[in-house]
Amino acid sequence: MAVALWVPGCAIAAWWQVTIALAGDHLAYLYSVEWPCFAVFGAVVWWNLVHDDPDTVGVRGLRRAQRTTVSGEPVGVLVPVLDDERLRMLEEHDPELAAYNDYLARLASGDDSLSRRGR
Repeated sequence: MAVALWVPGCAIAAWWQVTIALAGDHLAYLYSVEWPCFAVFGAVVWWNLVHDDPDTVGVRGLRRAQRTTVSGEPVGVLVPVLDDERLRMLEEHDPELAAYNDYLARLASGDDSLSRRGR
């Protein structure tokens, strides 16, 4: 319903700006071109709003992609998984990364001294 009012409204505004431009206001030529662009933009937004499936976009789409499996491997993983060799090479060049990964490994192992450190 909104697009049925938006597009003709933009067409009327464009025609109005053309008449003002022909009367001598040269800035109105710019506005007479802008209004059809607004109409096209509104139509594209409406089209995407009507035809997008909420289960395939946004958080729902990510969750659905992660649940979908092909031979046991998750589909839709957002970050590449590094193998041990590649991670070792990256850690050699970045000591902060190595220290952080070591911290995460100790945290994941359940080291209680790490959780008490912040208190």
